[in-house]
Amino acid sequence: MQSIARKAALSQATAYRHFPSVEALVTAYHEDVIASLVEHGERSRKSGKELFEHQAARWVKLQNVHGPVIVRFWSQRGFLERLHSADVTTARSCEAWDRALRGVLIDLALPDALLSVARFLHNALFDPREIIDLTKTAGLPDEQVVRRLSDAFYGALTGWASR
Repeated sequence: MQSIARKAALSQATAYRHFPSVEALVTAYHEDVIASLVEHGERSRKSGKELFEHQAARWVKLQNVHGPVIVRFWSQRGFLERLHSADVTTARSCEAWDRALRGVLIDLALPDALLSVARFLHNALFDPREIIDLTKTAGLPDEQVVRRLSDAFYGALTGWASR
């Protein structure tokens, strides 16, 4: 917290007054990133796969800026565990993606009952660590990352539904 306070030109006491721990600060930071994604989706008039890919493009851009902080403090708990424990950040993430995920289900002629599967698969494929790996390590342009991950998501969801 001392390093963070110094970089923000605050006293350590002021930083602790607002955030009791580094974890609380990073959680608030991550929630702010998710809130911007929620707003982005709410402003869009797109639907189905088009909305999903619109959100995915925004998510990839957000990871280019905010991903390293999010990844550094990423939860050690799995997505389903976080979802079932009513983790605030996970619930907010579902809020950011559910409209787009439901649209994909409709476009793929899959039942809405698969929403939890869509959430799980989306979380696995669009993990910030993997996005950073594709953009920074593999050097793929954002558009290719969105296209490849979206296609993989559609395939995984369709495959899961056929079982």
